[in-house]
Amino acid sequence: MEHRPGRKWGIWAIALLISGVALNVGAIALMMSRFEPLFFAGDSMLPTLRDGDELLLRKDPPEVRRGDIVGYRSVAWQRPYLSIGRVVAVEGDHIAYAKGDDTLTLNGQPLDEPYVLGGAPGDPGLSFAVSVPQGRVFVLGDNRGNSEDSRYFPELQYGTLAVSDVVGVRVPEENVLMSALGLTSTVGTLALPVGIGLGIAALVARRKQPVPAGPVWGAVHVEES
Repeated sequence: MEHRPGRKWGIWAIALLISGVALNVGAIALMMSRFEPLFFAGDSMLPTLRDGDELLLRKDPPEVRRGDIVGYRSVAWQRPYLSIGRVVAVEGDHIAYAKGDDTLTLNGQPLDEPYVLGGAPGDPGLSFAVSVPQGRVFVLGDNRGNSEDSRYFPELQYGTLAVSDVVGVRVPEENVLMSALGLTSTVGTLALPVGIGLGIAALVARRKQPVPAGPVWGAVHVEES
C-alpha cells in the first residue's frame, strides 16, 4: 500500500504538538503546586533582598534549616499576611545577643553572619537569650536596624515562630529542580513551532499530490449504440 505524501510529516507534527503542550502544561502545573513566586516589599532584608526584588518560595518544605530565608504567616505575631525573614536558630539551639557584642552566639559559639547589613548583628541593641523550643524557629531580618522579628515578641514563646507558620523556603537561583522545569518548558515551547511547521508542510505535500489516472470507482459507463 502506497503511503500518502506528507503522511510521516503529519504524524511527527501531531506528536510534537501534543508533546509541546504536555511539557508546558506539566511544568506550569508542577510550578504552581510546589512553588510560589512573589515580589519582596520593604527593606527589612537588606542587603540580601531589596524592595521590589522577585523571589521564589518552595511551598511546604520538608525541613526548615538555619540560614534559610522563609516566608511565614503568624496569627500570634499579628502577621496574617506573608512576611519574609531568615532562620538563625532551630529547635534545640540556644541563640543569644548582649548589647555591645560583636556577634550573636549560637550554642555558645560566635555566629558568622556575612549577610547582615553593615555588619551590625545586634542593631538596635535588643538583648536576648533564647533556647528554641521543639517545633519552633528564631527568625531575624538581615537589616537588624529595621526588622520587626523574633526580638520583638519575647512574651510569645520567647519570640520563636512555629514551624507550621512557615509557608515556604526561598529557592536558590541555581536550584536543580527549577533548572529542570525551565528546560522542560523551553523544550516544550520549541516543539510547538516545529510541529506547526511540519503540519503545514504535510498539508502542502498532500495538496500537490497528482490526481491518479485510470477509471474512477463508482462512475457509470455508458456505451453508444
